[in-house]
This record gives sequence, C-alpha cells and structure tokens, in this order.
Amino acid sequence: MNIVVISDEPVLVTLARRPLEPLGHEVHSFASIGELEKKLDKIAPRAALLPRRLPDRSLADTVALLRNRAEPVAVIIVGVATADRNIARDVDADGFLQVPFSDAQVLDVLGATTRAKKLIILADDSPLIHRHTVPILEDDGYDVISANDGAEAVELAKLHKPDLVITDVEMPKLDGYGVCKALKGDPASAHVPVLICSTLGEAADLERGFDAGADDYLVKPVIPEELSTRVRALVQGTLPGARERVLVVDDSPAQRHYVADCLARQGFDVATAEDGKVALKKAQAVKPALIVSDYEMPNMTGFELVHALRRDPELRQIPVIMLTARDSRRDMAQMRAAGASAYLVKPFSQDKCIALVERTLAERRLIAYKEASALFISEGAREAAEERASSGDSLAFRADERTVSVMFSDLVGFTPMSSTLTPVQLISLLNDYFDVMCPIVKQFAGDIDKFIGDAIMAIFEEERGRESSAMRASRAALAMQAAMAGFNAARTIQLVMRIGINTGPVVRGDLGSRVFRRDYTVIGDTVNQANRYEARCPPGEVLVSASTRAVLGELAQVREVAGTQLKGVAAPVTAYVVESIAPEEEL
Repeated sequence: MNIVVISDEPVLVTLARRPLEPLGHEVHSFASIGELEKKLDKIAPRAALLPRRLPDRSLADTVALLRNRAEPVAVIIVGVATADRNIARDVDADGFLQVPFSDAQVLDVLGATTRAKKLIILADDSPLIHRHTVPILEDDGYDVISANDGAEAVELAKLHKPDLVITDVEMPKLDGYGVCKALKGDPASAHVPVLICSTLGEAADLERGFDAGADDYLVKPVIPEELSTRVRALVQGTLPGARERVLVVDDSPAQRHYVADCLARQGFDVATAEDGKVALKKAQAVKPALIVSDYEMPNMTGFELVHALRRDPELRQIPVIMLTARDSRRDMAQMRAAGASAYLVKPFSQDKCIALVERTLAERRLIAYKEASALFISEGAREAAEERASSGDSLAFRADERTVSVMFSDLVGFTPMSSTLTPVQLISLLNDYFDVMCPIVKQFAGDIDKFIGDAIMAIFEEERGRESSAMRASRAALAMQAAMAGFNAARTIQLVMRIGINTGPVVRGDLGSRVFRRDYTVIGDTVNQANRYEARCPPGEVLVSASTRAVLGELAQVREVAGTQLKGVAAPVTAYVVESIAPEEEL
C-alpha cells in the first residue's frame, strides 16, 4: 500500500516509516501539497498523514482533494495537542494521531481507516448468540469473525487486527475478563476497543469488566438498536465522536490537567473548575454526565459540593467520583453517605481513572436505560426480565396459570372522530387522556399490559393484604369514569369511555420469539371475554362478568343486564353494570 506523509519534519516521516515499511508498505514524503499533487496520479496512495497546518493549502481543501479522487484517499490528521482532535473532526478526517505516538497506534489507525469494512470479532460459546448477533452486525455494514471461546478470540485478534471485539464473560478456555486483559496487555492490540456483552449485570460484574480493560458493557438480553448504537460509538476507533461531558474539579492545576488530559484522550468532552463553588455554577450551566472532584478544596470542599448537588433537583442524579488522599473506612463511609458514587485514592494511574470513569458512566447508563425502558413495558414484564437476568436463564420461556381480573377500556366512536384530527392533535389528545387514566389504574395496583390504539388493557392480580383483584379492578374502573368529567371540562372534543371487566383463569408469561422479540402478557378465554364485555358496555359505564360480580358481593350496587350477547359466545350471558361500590370499611 502507498502512503504519503506531508511534513517538513524528518522525524515525523521516520516515525511513520518505522512500523509501515517492514510490513511492505511504501511511504512517500512531501514538503507541500503542491509537490504531492504533481505525483498524486502516479503514486495512487491509499492513505495520507497530514499535519493540522499545511504550508500551501487549507486543510479542508486538501481533504476534499484527496477524497474526490476515483479511489478516495483515507486522511489521517497528525496533531500535537488533544484539541487538534476537534480540528480533525471539523474536516471529517478518517483518523487522528497525537504526537508522540507508538508504532502500534500507527498500525491501528491505518488499519481502521483503509479497511473497506470495519471488522468485529464476536466471542461467545453459544451458537444461538452468533446466529442472533452476527446478522445484526452484518446488516449494520460490519465484517464479523466468530470465536467460540476466549482463547480463540485473542488469537483471531492478533491475526486480523479487528476494529472491535465483543465478548461474553462465561466461556471455556479463557473468560471475557481474560480476553480484555490479554488484548489490553499486548501493545499490538491495546487500542482495540472491547465490548463485554454478558448476562452478568450486577455492579460488581461491571466493575470487574472495566477493571479488566473493557471499553463498554452491555447486559443480556440486548436490544438490537442498543447494540448498534454502542458498536457504532466504539468502532469509530481513534477518532471518536464527542462522548459524555465530564466536569473535573481540583484546586491543583497539575492534578486537574492530569485527569482532564486522560479523559479528553478517551474522547470525553471535558470541562474544568478550580473549586467547588465554581464547579456548582458550571454544573448548573453545562449539566455534565459525571463530575470528578477533589475532596480537599478551598471555598467549597468536594463533600460540600456533593451535598449541594443532591439538593438541586436538576443535578441530584449526576454521579460524582471523589479524589482523595484519605483512605480510612470512616472517610470512605462519609463520602458514600454524602452521595459520592465512587472514589479514587491518590496517587492513582490514568488507566485506573479512565476505568473508574467508564464503569461509573456505564452504571449510570444502565440505570437510565432501565428507568426509560420502564415506561415502555409493563410492570410484570419488567419484573420477569429482571428475574430472568438474575437467574442467568434469559433465553428460557416461562408461563403459568393464575386467576386475575382483566380490564379493557375503550373510547366510544373514536375511529371516526380521529379522522377529523391531524396526527399531532390525535397523539396529543390520547396522551392527555392516558395521563389521567393510567395513574388511576396504578393507584389500584393494576398492571398496564398494553395500549391498543385508544384502548387500555390492564391486569389485576391477587395481592396479599389487599382487596381482591375483581374489587380493585372495579374500583379503578369507576374512578376512571368519574375522572372523565374533569378531563372533558373546557375541551371541544368530549370523550366517552366504555369499560369491561372479566375475572377468571389465564396463562401469564412469555409470548414470542426466544431470541428476537417477546411480549410478557396474558392469554386465554378470560382475556377475550373481557374485551367482549367492554364492547357490549353502555357508553360511560362499567360492565362486569358474573364471575366478577360474585366477588364484589354486597358492597357493590349493580344493575343486571340479562341476555347479553357476547361476540363468539353461543349462549347469551348475564352481565352487570356496576353503579357504585361502598368503601371497604363498610363490610
């Protein structure tokens, strides 16, 4: 491969030639772009190393010149400061090298920028994981090599020099932690990012992974979109996109630079402050993802800073890593009590600082993901997923039979009404409606199984120490109907709701593909008939089945609806409109 270096500094050319020429590459040096342009067609380079400043052409124009060739040239910017990385991003360079750089870094950035596709090694002893994950990665445009154990993954990495290694933890011959240590301990592969993907998801597992050298950590089962996002961030290699913003706080300029520099080299957007008071103002302004703070500082100590952050509703969730020379149990307990997420005892290496920052941010991302995903899945599904993850049996299907009360609510005439609304108006109206109704379901310990257009499907299970599922479902339904008047007040569009409830046996558990997508739900005739009762309910009322009515007992005032014909049911049934339910203490 022909490689060109633009520089009037012989040392840069020497540093480039040293690792490349023994591998058969030809390195051509030029003092200016004008000189290169005269021989560009003859040399036909695959890559070019350019300084941040050129003597006769702007950097942006030079990148355009090299990129617009029939065979585009990969552009690697060589800088002397961390800030030069931003210049490389501005001109959309393919790679970045910061002086001084090692032979391994030259080979790493050159391989990453000239390979047609990014190469990923996937290490896992489960054939099912390979069948599931490889197509996802290939669809995203990556080449993938599979390894069936950790030892094989390390050997393949030495041979193929991948852009990323994804590894499970629990594997024969060499586990995932060992894969990390082997790759990070070898100068030839130390810069290859490693993503651990494992069912082990406790904080101690994440800590052990980052201590071993992992660059990121995903807990199985993995959502394809999340995998694609994490992989895309990691395979950007030596020219990472902007990562999270980290605020470094220390009254010592040397210590502040020491920490900020190592984090900036990892691609973090770093801000600094010289004491706690300045840090608090900066945190309010820039909303960092993480704060790394010294403990002993003038004006406001790290301890006082954490207290101030925890009192601010907008800042209280920001994790804080405390830097301290104190290492007694009492000091550690004091920092944890104040709300610090982790601590580093001085003196510490930059590698240890990076590992702790990565681990703390990964834990925060995991918490944020769990908090966000809780809004998209039912409470029962979340509990089932956590149970599968903790047992390490995430691929197993589980379902059991139980007796529950199933509620369906639906809006009368909503389909024709919605045709008069714009999509934005429709979504806004529905979300306002759900914001009123869903808290009522949760108030009576109902689990919102799903939304079906404008309909709500909720499950009420028996709970020790509480009223029966049928009673709680009926109370929730009456409260929802009572809330409609307030919802409709001052609205042009007046909504009317029907609610049907049925009580009986169902099968509750996993439904769907073992690997790709599952739903945690209930199935059975009890569910179907609950839907039918809703369809036959008079507008604005609550219609329940005979099995539900039997549980409500004397507390409920009902109106019998004999001869109710349910769709799909041969014989008419007796249903009941619930008009009121007395308070529980009137039993």
